[in-house]
Amino acid sequence: MKKNVTLFGIAVLLTAIVFSFAACKHDGEETDPALNGTWESESLYSGTFNGVDYSDKTERYTISNGIIVYSLTDVCNIHKASFTTEVIGTMKMTLTHMWGKELSASLEAKWYSQADLKKPAVLAILDASAEDVDEHFARSVTATYSISGSRLTVTWGSGTTEYFNKID
Repeated sequence: MKKNVTLFGIAVLLTAIVFSFAACKHDGEETDPALNGTWESESLYSGTFNGVDYSDKTERYTISNGIIVYSLTDVCNIHKASFTTEVIGTMKMTLTHMWGKELSASLEAKWYSQADLKKPAVLAILDASAEDVDEHFARSVTATYSISGSRLTVTWGSGTTEYFNKID
């Protein structure tokens, strides 16, 4: 269970760090349309979990009008989040769903909302409490971003910068 909760926590933290992106207000839109598309970067993962080798996998972020889906190419979905960019150059992300198979091999390969993960049968599989789930979903993070051509640069609160290339 600790391994599942640890991965769950890492995935949530990574989501918050990666997708929580400060500069100028833009015409009342809630999201910057320049972010829409599919962006790829080198994976931050290495090793295996649930029998899946994450070494040398590419992170993929599919962004569409305030929704981000994070996945590893050729492997799986990881999580889904909503985001706002009330200020161009800043993105704030809030986790909305986790992919079941990434939390436990015993869960279905589908999106689980916070409410889904708090069901007794799921909590038993995860060996977690409803409070654990609430804690993970309560987090949101802000980071800065910039786009130049087909390149997205994201700088997290920790000061770490990652580069993404738009593939569509």
